[in-house]
Amino acid sequence: MSVSILDVLNVRHATYDLFSDLFLYKFSSEDFNDLLKKLSLIDEKLGEFIEETGVNVREVRRVIENSKRSDYLIEYSSLFIAGVGVKPLIPVESKRLFSLMGEKVATFKYNDVIRFYRSRHLVPKLISEFPPEPDHISSLLAFMSLLIEEEFKLRSSGKDAFKTVQDQKNFAVTHLFSWIPDWINDVINDPRSSIYKVVCSELSNWLKFERDFLGER
Repeated sequence: MSVSILDVLNVRHATYDLFSDLFLYKFSSEDFNDLLKKLSLIDEKLGEFIEETGVNVREVRRVIENSKRSDYLIEYSSLFIAGVGVKPLIPVESKRLFSLMGEKVATFKYNDVIRFYRSRHLVPKLISEFPPEPDHISSLLAFMSLLIEEEFKLRSSGKDAFKTVQDQKNFAVTHLFSWIPDWINDVINDPRSSIYKVVCSELSNWLKFERDFLGER
């Protein structure tokens, strides 16, 4: 069975969107249950297609379904909100880079994220009790899903998608591949990590696929 570029874009969009959701703080029981429903739906509808990229959605679904919401809340807050540890695990690009490389690099990266968002006329929206920063990992992954959706619409209508593809490459290289793999390694090796050890392992597999797909090895 041949797979079209639109099918691939559909899988890429869904995967980025799912990982974006996985790194949002699901404080309320309603938000947490919505995440479980989304995981179930994507696993059943697209799981086997996503698995071809090296990402096991079923494993992520299993570890979250088998966890108490209270355990999830403790793990998320201790890892990603408290900011305690040798390296900061707060999943915000500028905050991590500030502590590792200084203010100049952090400010440059933050302003570049804002420049990308403005190119798509995006403004921050208060979508939850804990809205993420513009360069929070969840925001960055959501922006990639938006760029892929843009490419999908262009190709579907027979228009040239070259600029959108270049923007995906530039954004991924500058704001995903540049710091997230190192951060993933820190999360996986942190003794407080259980649920997110699995989530980050699968995100690592996804970023490896994306590097190859975008030709950025």
